[in-house]
Order: sequence, then C-alpha cells, then structure tokens
Amino acid sequence: MIKKTLVISLLFVMLFSFAVYAQDDFEVAMISPALTSTFYKATNEGATQMAEEYGWKLYKMAPDRETNFQKQVSMVEDMIQREVDAIALCAINNKAVAPAVEKANEAGIPVFIFNSLTELPSGDVVTYVGYDQRAGGRKVGMRAVELLHEKYGELDGQIAILEGVPGFHNTERKGGFMEILDKFPEIEIVASQPADWEREKGMNVAENLLQARPNVDLFFGMSDAMAQGASQAAKSMNKKVFTIGIDGNPDAIEDVGEGDLTGTLAVFPTEMGRITMRSIKKYMEGEELPQLTVTPTMIVDEYNYDELPYN
Repeated sequence: MIKKTLVISLLFVMLFSFAVYAQDDFEVAMISPALTSTFYKATNEGATQMAEEYGWKLYKMAPDRETNFQKQVSMVEDMIQREVDAIALCAINNKAVAPAVEKANEAGIPVFIFNSLTELPSGDVVTYVGYDQRAGGRKVGMRAVELLHEKYGELDGQIAILEGVPGFHNTERKGGFMEILDKFPEIEIVASQPADWEREKGMNVAENLLQARPNVDLFFGMSDAMAQGASQAAKSMNKKVFTIGIDGNPDAIEDVGEGDLTGTLAVFPTEMGRITMRSIKKYMEGEELPQLTVTPTMIVDEYNYDELPYN
C-alpha cells in the first residue's frame, strides 16, 4: 500500500511539473543589449530552440544600440508589469539595471544573467551564465603573441585594439589580453580605440589607424564584428594584417574558414542561449543552481574551424 502511494505521488509530481513548465502560458523574457551583433541573434536562437522544446512562450527583446541602457531598463520593467515567469538578461550597464532587478525580486520573478559572470551591485540573481571573459582575453593575447612570433621569428610587431562600449565586457576582455601582452614588451600596443562593438565602426576606426600607423601587424577586435570590420578595412587598403575577434559567431567562423578573419575566441553563443533556458527549467523544477554557470571557450583559426563541438 505504501509503495503504491509513493508511486502515485511521484506520478502526480511529474505530471504537475510537466503541466506547469510545458504549457504555452509559461512566459520567459530574453533581454539582450542589442541585435547589432550576430552574437545575440545566436543566443536568441539557442534560447528559442529550448523554449520551443519546453513549450514556453519566449519574448526576445533588445534596445536599438548597445549603448542604450535606459531602454533596456524599461524593457525589464515592462516584463515585470507583464508578470512573466522568468527574466534572462544580459545587462548593458550593471549599475543601471540593478534597481530593475530588485523590482523583479519584489515581484517574485527570478532573474538569470547571461554572458556575464560578474555580480550586479544589488539585486538577487539565480545564476550567472557565461564564460570567463578575462581568461578569454588571455587566450586571445597568447594567440596574438604566437602569430607575431611566427611572422618575425622573434618577439616583435605592432598591435591595435578595437574596444567596445565601456563596461564589464570591455574591461575584462582587454584586461585579460593586456595581462599577456604586458609580459612581452617587445610587442608594441600602438593604439586602443573604441568602436562600440559594431562592424562599421570597427572598419572606420581600423582604416584611420592604418593610415596613421601603416605598420600595424594585428588588430584585436574585442568582438567579432569589430574584427571583421578591421579585416574589411585592411582588404580595401591592400594591407595584410592579422585580425582576431571574440564571440565565435557563425558568420565569423565562416570568415575564418574563407581566410577573411585570422581567428576568434569561440564562446558558443547558441549553446549559451540553450544553457540559459536549461538553467531556468532546472530552477523551476526545484534544482539548486551554482552562482556561476561557466560556459566553454576555444580559439578558432584555420586549423580547427570545421571541428567545433557546438553549433
């Protein structure tokens, strides 16, 4: 009798969980910094795959620019008013969005941060899903040193850095890169200028730098889009330079394969989107999650671009 009761109870719990978390009325908001980069289109794609599998309704939202943090804050507040069941957020500005996260906490809406492992200054977050961006910067720095050593047969060369919008992502990626380059003073950092994560701005800034610094050997774009812009600029000026980005966006991987981009740090944004949705599901089913959910990275170049473990 006891065994029969336990079996019935377990079946009830399973059916209840399925009914709650596989219905169309379970709503999740996915709020990105912008869709000017294919990175966030890819995270949305991964999230969409999982949401469709779970039977969830997914709201995919983003402001027009990665500098428009006020609009992103209002989007979070709008989703709180809508009383969604969970919010997945990649903050443009941690300090600016923290009060909105606190409002979500007060409303009983769990918040999940993606593409960042740095805690907000206030507000409760269930888990931070992302890669170690400083470690990623170090990986790119080591590859840059290797490329220049291969070119000259010794430690030499000039590097120009294309920065994104000031904030966590920019600070960590550049910080990791410089941790490596500071160990090799023979290699000169001739410029470090903002291009706001955007391809067109990356192209324009790179063109200006190549005119002012014609001996630049390598551009480090702290996003794929900026690195791709630098590649375009060099090609239009008949300059042969190395270009390395960070993101591993599908179009950037394709450019690596075609020889238009030297390399990228693949951070598998589509898989990151999937992991974010899986984390929400686990939490809703009562599973305890770690504060940091670290996602994988790897340098992709001409030698391994067709051997990626995720798509």
